[in-house]
Amino acid sequence: MDYRQRLLARKDEIEQLIKKKQDNLMIPLAETTDELSMYDQHPADIASELYEREKDNGLLELLEFELEKVNDAVDKLNNGTYGICEICQREIEPDRLKRVVNTTLCASCAQNSQDKFTRPAEEDITRTGDMADRGETFDIAGYEFYE
Repeated sequence: MDYRQRLLARKDEIEQLIKKKQDNLMIPLAETTDELSMYDQHPADIASELYEREKDNGLLELLEFELEKVNDAVDKLNNGTYGICEICQREIEPDRLKRVVNTTLCASCAQNSQDKFTRPAEEDITRTGDMADRGETFDIAGYEFYE
């Protein structure tokens, strides 16, 4: 298994995606709509286009972050430290490197370092779905919530 080729292929793939997103974002918003003029349009009329533009900006940022991770992995490969966990200094599992070629953590360290999100305690008490299952309802401004 040639990790260098896989990393370089992943890098090329991400760079092509970044180029495509950047080219799409260079097109003015007025040209992406079918409207002849943006002057007479209410701002809500272009909300969908604006949402898509913001989503593309977010995806571009994620792709650039992913490219940084791939570049770091290539540097580690050149330094001889590729495939070594940053936390425990043990070898990263080959199956994990197959799936995520630019990973820096072994499976156990990655699992231990994940953010442990717990639901707020209030949700244990006030789940509206549970209330509906029991046939209970509540009123908001004099109207039943599920009407």
